[in-house]
Amino acid sequence: MSEFSSHLLLAALSGSDTEATASWREWRRSVDIQNISWPELQFIPILNGRRLDMWLSDDLAAGVLKGIVRRAWSEAQVKLAFAREVEHVLTQAGCASVTVIGPAGSYLRNLHLQTVRPISEIRLLIPRQHLPRACEALKAEGWQPCGEISRGDGLDWSTHALFLRGGTGLYLHWRVLNVHAPQARECEREFLSDHRIVQAMGARYRILAPGHALLEILAGRAGHESADVIPWQAEASMVPRDDIDWIRWTHLAARFQPQAFDRISTLRAMGIDFPVLHRPEVFPSPQPARWEVLRTCKRRAGRWARRLLAVLERN
Repeated sequence: MSEFSSHLLLAALSGSDTEATASWREWRRSVDIQNISWPELQFIPILNGRRLDMWLSDDLAAGVLKGIVRRAWSEAQVKLAFAREVEHVLTQAGCASVTVIGPAGSYLRNLHLQTVRPISEIRLLIPRQHLPRACEALKAEGWQPCGEISRGDGLDWSTHALFLRGGTGLYLHWRVLNVHAPQARECEREFLSDHRIVQAMGARYRILAPGHALLEILAGRAGHESADVIPWQAEASMVPRDDIDWIRWTHLAARFQPQAFDRISTLRAMGIDFPVLHRPEVFPSPQPARWEVLRTCKRRAGRWARRLLAVLERN
């Protein structure tokens, strides 16, 4: 999606009725509906609702555009069933607290709206201590890890493992945010500390609490590691904000995702209803160099202990 199209569709989503209508009309005049881009195709279902119904009332391509929304909804049901299947496998293997994050989490968070958030990929969050059993359970079901899975201290430096089966990708997370290694375990505990339960398709799903979900969205993801093309501005605008404790949220953002404050300012400039937030002072994390010294000392102590044990066994 070009920057021009992105700007117009975001305005159609977040602007006042008059501004949104003008932006939609301009976007419609600029596109050939038979050659619409993939990002635009993914964005249209998010606009579903009263406004879109009004805009399509005199559009000759209304059937095509409504068909795009219906297809996104149908595909979302398939992806949710898939997520439920994997969650069941992990739970049976003893992995508690399986949380749906990413696009599927956003879809589930907005079930009360007419908007349809396309689900382009499945991401699940589990506690890091359950990763070994989760990996074994997935392998037993035919899932193949894509690359080497981190272990031990390496889990502090990465956030997820990718599994593939039949062309389908599954991102298994033990942490939502890519933070400095000394903050890793604290960040993981924080994101497991609060959640919501929603029901869809006759099943119960565990999703992130709104404040944590907002941090996940504002962090964004590098394009090369995600198939999702929904702009973060659009997704952030859909997070329910009434029950977010903004004082606590500002401290979490300052601790784990400082760029969130600039992005909140961007959302406010777009006219989206977010409070004015100021970054609080936080205690500094241990310096990376000091962290490396501690890790080096730990490794050396382990080597000396193994050597001593080998000497004792020979004697």
